Amino acid sequence: MSLWVKAFLALDGVFLLMLAPSFGAERMRLTLEQALQIALEHNLEFKAKKEELGIADGRILKANLFLQHNPEFDGDVANRRLNKPEEGSNKNLPQGGVSLMQEFEIGGQSRYRRQSAQENLAKVKFEVGDFERALRFRVTEVFLRLLNAESKIKQAERIVELRNRLYEASKTRLSVGDIPEAQVILSEFELNRARSELIGLQREREGLLARLKTELALEDDIPIEIQGELNRMPPSLSLQELLKSAIERRPDLAASEREKRVTEAEELLVRAERIPNIKVGAFYEKDDKDNIVGGKISIPLPFFDRKQGELREALARKSIANLNYLNRRQALEREIRAAYNKFRLAERDISLYPEDSLKRFDENLDLNQRAYQEGQIDLSDAIVFQNQVIEARQKFIDALTNYNLALAELKFQAGIE
Repeated sequence: MSLWVKAFLALDGVFLLMLAPSFGAERMRLTLEQALQIALEHNLEFKAKKEELGIADGRILKANLFLQHNPEFDGDVANRRLNKPEEGSNKNLPQGGVSLMQEFEIGGQSRYRRQSAQENLAKVKFEVGDFERALRFRVTEVFLRLLNAESKIKQAERIVELRNRLYEASKTRLSVGDIPEAQVILSEFELNRARSELIGLQREREGLLARLKTELALEDDIPIEIQGELNRMPPSLSLQELLKSAIERRPDLAASEREKRVTEAEELLVRAERIPNIKVGAFYEKDDKDNIVGGKISIPLPFFDRKQGELREALARKSIANLNYLNRRQALEREIRAAYNKFRLAERDISLYPEDSLKRFDENLDLNQRAYQEGQIDLSDAIVFQNQVIEARQKFIDALTNYNLALAELKFQAGIE
């Protein structure tokens, strides 16, 4: 390699290092749908959960084996010592034999074993689907809270701007002797308080961003800019329709129902295993000058162990699965009703605000600011009015956020994407 090439590569490396921070600082702009897609592709908990499908597949492979037991090969070698050997024969005679045995199930166990494995695979698939549903809701909840934080930060920045203008206006009025110095001090205090509240909201946003990055399995140093708006999206489903949707579509209920089938198949498998398996095989033995070939059969006699313990366990697991299903069904209905009532309250709350509430709030703040600058009102009246408008604006943002969160929870409980 020539000296010029080496120098060029060295300069190129330095150039890349200089540009690395700028590339690393590029913001990732995310909508809710994009965040959900990234979470489903990169969330480590979800990846681990999907690996359980491999365990269930392994159980399927085991259940589908042609024979559940491997053949048994047995061999022996012995030395037969003769006390009175015949003339011309050896005193030590080697002898031995080999046998091959195969165990067969005759109670139909393979059918119930395959049924249990297949139902278990279906159950695990529903459990994975339920984890995905929960992950979607977690990401949606954090994302909506981030939209709330962003809205409040924008409002806080607007407040800082208003307080700064109020402060500058008070200094102007002080310079012409229109107001006492105490009002300038008060306006400066309000400005600093607004800045402090802005910092508090920014701190809250950083915590929410950390939660979102954890769900999305993103590096901490990747800056994120979320995109989207809080809006009103009234659902068109009644409570009964939501209950029906949940019963039909909730994967956790389906997984619980599949668990019932697994335990039913396992009970039948244990009952089938009470019929003892048989071992069939052939053997060959050599004794002196004789070759012996024959067959063997082995049948265990269930005098003591008749699978009493295993059957009792299977019946208990079946009873537990039935009770868990009933409990899950009842809990599901309670969850739907609670989420529906919560949404209705959020709907009533947001209905108190007209569609153009934010625009009206901003117009009133501008009018109030102009009135103070023109000397029509004093500082205390301006601050009181601004605080009232700011408080109302924050309540509107919270009401809109709670509405969206309640709607997301309602969809989550109903199994609706």
